[in-house]
Amino acid sequence: MQITVVPASPKTGAATVRSLLADPSATVKGYYRDLNKVPAEFKAHPRFEAVKGDVEDAATLDFAGSDAVLVITPPLYEEKDIVAHAHLVAENVKAAVKKAGSVKRLVYLSSVGAQYDRGTGEILSNHAAETVLHDAAPEVVFVRCAYFMENWAMNVETIKEAGFFFTTLTPLDYALPMIAVQDIGATCAAELLATGTPLPARPHIFELHGPRAYTSVDAQKGFEAAAGRSLEMRPIPKEGLGEFYGAVFPPQVAAAFVEMNASYLEGGILYEDPRPTAGEKKYGKTELAEVLKELYGA
Repeated sequence: MQITVVPASPKTGAATVRSLLADPSATVKGYYRDLNKVPAEFKAHPRFEAVKGDVEDAATLDFAGSDAVLVITPPLYEEKDIVAHAHLVAENVKAAVKKAGSVKRLVYLSSVGAQYDRGTGEILSNHAAETVLHDAAPEVVFVRCAYFMENWAMNVETIKEAGFFFTTLTPLDYALPMIAVQDIGATCAAELLATGTPLPARPHIFELHGPRAYTSVDAQKGFEAAAGRSLEMRPIPKEGLGEFYGAVFPPQVAAAFVEMNASYLEGGILYEDPRPTAGEKKYGKTELAEVLKELYGA
């Protein structure tokens, strides 16, 4: 089975490729804008091919011979319209799938909250992509992931240098579903390898959570275990999110992150109306403490 991952450069793409290559039935093509970014472990693998291409340029996408395709909307950290960008990427991928004529299944790496067309900030890019890709192949799967455990990585440098970290997950005892990147990769790989297996609907949609929900206090305990010392936690209240993200990102990007963050806090759309479009949920196995230990040691 030939499987294409586009793009393969994000951590979730790499995790999926790694899981796919563990199955001897899979040959994998990974798309990269910069072939210098291809991991050495993939370059050396006989069943992996790195392809130069850009999801923003339809002419560079050729899925001929592919049985299944994993699609990821690349994150934007510059002043662009994230919804328009996601729509463009999805349309380019959809056109490449139809031109290839061989693709039986498309799996899209989406987000919890992608069913909403308002109030979710950065997640609106996933909503836009889903709208385009829902009928892109005979079999379509949307994997709506919970909050990435690896998002806590932004705190590692501050912890090592100053012994504290920020959290935007408040109140501190509020539990939020989270998922590890390695579990995302394993799940997406399993969905791709199941190409040809009947699905209950097109698209087939499910949410992907970790083994349980986690709080900021859980993150503190995990980091303390990794660091071997007590750490100060500095919560960012909801009203302070604008200043917090504004210190890191350009205004348009910061606004998208503020709205996304606020969407799962009290008063936000995902907090007040957390209904999935489809009731199915799947669960990863990796605990937050495992991820934080790895992040701290990196």
